[in-house]
Amino acid sequence: MGGQGEASRRAARIADAAVRAAQSARSVEEFFGTVKRATRPALRFDICAGVTVDPQTLMNTGGDYRDGLPPDRLPRMLDIEYREGDANALSDLAARATPVGLLSRETGGCLERSPRYRDIMRPLGFRDELRVLLRDRHGAWGALIMGRGDDAPPFEAPDLAVAASLARPLGSVLRRLHLTRLAEEGATAAAPGLVLLDGDHEVVHVTPTVAMWCDDLADAGDAKGGLPPAVYAVAAAVWAPGADASHTSWMHSRTHGRVRLHAWRLDEPTPTRARTAVVVERAGPSEHFALIVAAYGLTPREREITALVLRGCSTADISRRAGVSPHTVQDHLKAVFDKTGVRSRRDLVAALFARHYAVG
Repeated sequence: MGGQGEASRRAARIADAAVRAAQSARSVEEFFGTVKRATRPALRFDICAGVTVDPQTLMNTGGDYRDGLPPDRLPRMLDIEYREGDANALSDLAARATPVGLLSRETGGCLERSPRYRDIMRPLGFRDELRVLLRDRHGAWGALIMGRGDDAPPFEAPDLAVAASLARPLGSVLRRLHLTRLAEEGATAAAPGLVLLDGDHEVVHVTPTVAMWCDDLADAGDAKGGLPPAVYAVAAAVWAPGADASHTSWMHSRTHGRVRLHAWRLDEPTPTRARTAVVVERAGPSEHFALIVAAYGLTPREREITALVLRGCSTADISRRAGVSPHTVQDHLKAVFDKTGVRSRRDLVAALFARHYAVG
């Protein structure tokens, strides 16, 4: 019993240190950088990627891959995650009370069952993968994906306890950082970009404007292996079993803020061998609104009421459209005001439009 108590106290100390460091971050890259520095002595990972996700779909929207896999392995990694499927998936962690998973455990000790292990981890010399989904009561906002090399000791129960202690507090910090980023984003007049990928997610064509949307992509004509992970993720999603022929997601660009990604499955190969087309363009009000209401923790009914307020509807109009009494509308509005920190409809409109985005 004493050993368990000490393990719990150790996990709490590490989580507290990571949260204190993360709270001072001004960007997602800085957030994940401080978290990795705070947790590396305890978790002793050899690689660690910090991933941001859409709280509604768990689609990859960016993150910090500086200490993660080599960039040329990311297309296959995301193809497995969003098309092929594997053990220890983020979607599996989202369904658990404790959103932590160890690949060796998830495969019943038979790592060869995992395409991620066979195709990526084993060739690179990694023995196991530990994942923790960073989520609070409002949703999932990102993840830490850690690996240890073959010459390192295995992840054990104390490591999983530390990872579990990070999930909720870091999820809350990351959610607030999402709101900060929304408030700082500006509009852009850059033209949309087009990426064509073949069946192996290799770039066969990319327009020059793609480089304007993607951070650190110096030469759009030589983008092989250098596109943001979110582009590969949405491209893989349209090829998942039973998926629609198109899929819309988004990513965060340091230069342009939120960027919309729209992928199409090309069922007939083009002369350039392209199988997937991805358009990269400025995010619209719908992407902003969806993230804002999720980050503030609005319920589905509160989201509906808020959307009607933003359209200029009166209480009577909202009551009629939502099918609830005017008194219930006021109750929902009070809850929305409390969560967003405003006192009136005018303040709410200003908060969601002026504070977070302007519709051009």
